[in-house]
Amino acid sequence: MANNSNDITGYILAGGKSSRMGTDKGLLTFHGEPLVLRIIKQLQESLNKVVIVSDNEAYKYFGLEVTSDLVKEMGPAGGIYTALHHSRSNRVFITSCDMPFITSGGVRFIVQEAIHSQITLPLYEGKVQPLFGIYSRNCISGWKQLIDRGIIKLQKMITHFNLKQIDTDQNVLFNNSFFTNINDKTDLDMALKISGYGN
Repeated sequence: MANNSNDITGYILAGGKSSRMGTDKGLLTFHGEPLVLRIIKQLQESLNKVVIVSDNEAYKYFGLEVTSDLVKEMGPAGGIYTALHHSRSNRVFITSCDMPFITSGGVRFIVQEAIHSQITLPLYEGKVQPLFGIYSRNCISGWKQLIDRGIIKLQKMITHFNLKQIDTDQNVLFNNSFFTNINDKTDLDMALKISGYGN
């Protein structure tokens, strides 16, 4: 476990309506287990505490604390605010329930890099990845102000803070599929194919 992970709580965002999938993405079966369980296992290998942000009580099945979204219908922006507000840790590690290929090694790497910045995120192929990184609780007031102004696109929100971007293009911990997320059944089929399952 990373030395500076003690003041970090992991939060898995599972609050979306999953309209494109037609069901709750985190509860989809992936390799014979709920997709969110894969995420839980990777975070638990790296962090002392993991919490799920969701209004769906089915997530309590996994034995973790589940907290409801404080700001409804705001997607990941609301989920991150909920995590920041809920956490007793100084920093939170945010990830989504629909990223089947994240690893504990990737989590530890970002944790180790998260020093002296409000937000620390990986940069992959020129695009910052706001759903796999560290957010400091001192972002909370500014984050809420952005939501109140109707600014809820993560790529825009993060620019309002002291942001550290970690280039991962040449890092062996982050392969081509690492940041894959599943939005619909086509994505699910592709992810299964990548991992050696499916047709």
